[in-house]
Amino acid sequence: MEGREKRSPGYGFRPKLMWNTGVQEYLTRAYGAKQFDAICDALMRPCINSTLRVNTLQASTPEVIEQLYNVFRKNSMIMGTHRVGSQVQGLDESGQKQWLNSNTEGANASAEPNVEIGPNFPSNMTLKDGSAASTILESRESIDDKYRRVSAEFPDFSCWEHPVLKDVVMVGGRGPCEVDCRGEAGASVKEVVVSRKCAEAVLRGANVFVPGVLACSQHLEEGDVVAVTVAVERPDGGGGWSVGITRGTTLESEHAVIQMEGSTRSNYFIGMGRMMMSRTALFREIKGVAVEMTKRIFDLPPFHGVLEGQIFLQNLPSIVAARVLDPKPGERILDMCAAPGGKTTAIGILMKDRGEVIALDRSHNKVSDIKNLADEMKLNCIQAYKLDATKSVTQEPHIVLNGDTISPSKSSSDSTTANFSQAQIDSIKQPRHVSMSNKQSGTTTSSLSPYEIKAAARKELRRMKNRLASDKAALQRIKSFQPQSFDRVLLDAPCSALGLRPRLFAGEETLETLRQHSCYQRKLLDQAVKLVRPGGTLVYSTCTLNPGENEAVVRYALDTYHFLSLMPQEPRIGGPGLVGGLDVFDGMSYKEWLREGEKHLVQRFSPGASYDTIGFFIAKFSVSLKMGQSRDDII
Repeated sequence: MEGREKRSPGYGFRPKLMWNTGVQEYLTRAYGAKQFDAICDALMRPCINSTLRVNTLQASTPEVIEQLYNVFRKNSMIMGTHRVGSQVQGLDESGQKQWLNSNTEGANASAEPNVEIGPNFPSNMTLKDGSAASTILESRESIDDKYRRVSAEFPDFSCWEHPVLKDVVMVGGRGPCEVDCRGEAGASVKEVVVSRKCAEAVLRGANVFVPGVLACSQHLEEGDVVAVTVAVERPDGGGGWSVGITRGTTLESEHAVIQMEGSTRSNYFIGMGRMMMSRTALFREIKGVAVEMTKRIFDLPPFHGVLEGQIFLQNLPSIVAARVLDPKPGERILDMCAAPGGKTTAIGILMKDRGEVIALDRSHNKVSDIKNLADEMKLNCIQAYKLDATKSVTQEPHIVLNGDTISPSKSSSDSTTANFSQAQIDSIKQPRHVSMSNKQSGTTTSSLSPYEIKAAARKELRRMKNRLASDKAALQRIKSFQPQSFDRVLLDAPCSALGLRPRLFAGEETLETLRQHSCYQRKLLDQAVKLVRPGGTLVYSTCTLNPGENEAVVRYALDTYHFLSLMPQEPRIGGPGLVGGLDVFDGMSYKEWLREGEKHLVQRFSPGASYDTIGFFIAKFSVSLKMGQSRDDII
């Protein structure tokens, strides 16, 4: 879909989101053309407001807000150099006041079932009975006092407590901003072309790192000012997609002219930056910052390394999903697909670090990431295991120890072995991923022969194997769990991720891959249902727009397991689910979604809605024993 900006000559941010034709037709039928266009327009842009979840076991929300202002006060680069360009859309002073005024109007309209929160929050946000007016007035007072105190000194920085989620801090961003891509006296500037994935990270606030650079102008030197553009996948003529640019290409070369024929990179200008290394070094090094962004189309404050252990940058719907699970201190909770650990740590904090949170992932490195995040947040109730969640329920004779299943049929040595990630090994085998400096000898890549580079790659591979082998000895492993052994289960299922923002390309998904995602999610759900005790709770969530992975999976659960029922959710910030589905062909069949009485029992976050979040879906089930059923009926 075309962006809404008026087209103008030269470089600008005028993206067009490309889809697989079948998927685009399917989603257009599911949402309607107008809503799907709005969704596509939003997908190409980052969320303007950053959402920070506070670790309330280490700091209070007011304390975090105070510390954030101190951080930005000290960092003149963030408050000055990075805050550039005239604002087109965002939360400036007038927007902040408009937000506060809309809160007052919503509080006065207490007779209505929904509370109006303002342009950057959902119009259907529902609070507990009797608490809406006081909650919003309290938020207004807190924000107004803080805003008055700092607005004169820092007019470009806005930070406030979320009006419903008291452990969430919102930080305002700006965009799209007008950025002049001309040099001094209107002269053209040199250019760096980055990959689409790199560009999506830049739009979220990152700098340009070496692996993301595909091509650039000739004679680039450290300190040069450059325009940063994006090479987005294009049809390759064979039914697929390709970028069509060889890494290391010089833009002025004849080779580049041939490769970039028909390129639309002038419509994917994402900002200006300063070279941190020369062109020669750029394509020899394998890591480091290549371009430091100085002027951005979307200006979002960076949080890397800020208040570590006290805050966690997380999408708002993901925070809501953990809240909807409603974990209690002392309970046993399972997070089935837990990486990178954001929801896992949110659950641990909501439990006040009392109880047991089991986190699963089938990747060794991701399990290590979960453990590291739990350590950073000083949470002791989290145990992370390497396990394929589709095989999480025991199917053989077992011994139960502390609620966990230990199989006597295999030796303990078998349970502590695991394969390396093939992606890790492959990445080490490639010479371009090997560290190109020798700290002991001072040798750099410029003096290494191809043979020496390959030898260094082999050495790095052996080193990594040794490190991973050492890590495995300390990594907790488990084979499976006994049925009905958890009070609550969160299944944040792997999905097509079509709701993530910003997204500059969506053509990789086909109707067949969407069907495969749905089949995998049903396998995971089958396991999750068996693990929840009667009377327990199961929450299912995804970050996709595909109703086949959302409402259709809920329909499958309700029709297959009659002891499951949808539960009301709190807090409720998202909109209703999609009803129908029997008239929408998904490439294979017609699958029913929700029925009229069920749509308000789920939460669907749409990127095109006023609350400005990623696309997300949440369903909450209760597990009960119906009359005439036994516990065995559940498993």
